[in-house]
Amino acid sequence: METVIKKVVGDAAYKTEQEFNSVEDAYHDRNPITEVKATVTDIRVNNKTYRLKYEPKNADTNDNDNTVSDNTDASK
Repeated sequence: METVIKKVVGDAAYKTEQEFNSVEDAYHDRNPITEVKATVTDIRVNNKTYRLKYEPKNADTNDNDNTVSDNTDASK
């Protein structure tokens, strides 16, 4: 059985929110009263690649690089 590795490269926009007791604590990032909450607002995929994972079976295996690229442009 073959194992395929998929790698996706892109950009993401996000925002975070966290609560503090004072403006000074928030400015200096000290003593937060809640955990930081991150929200992804936009994702752009620049490139996808697929390759077979190397799994040696015996000494006679072939070391071909089986990489396939799917260059996508989300701005179109």
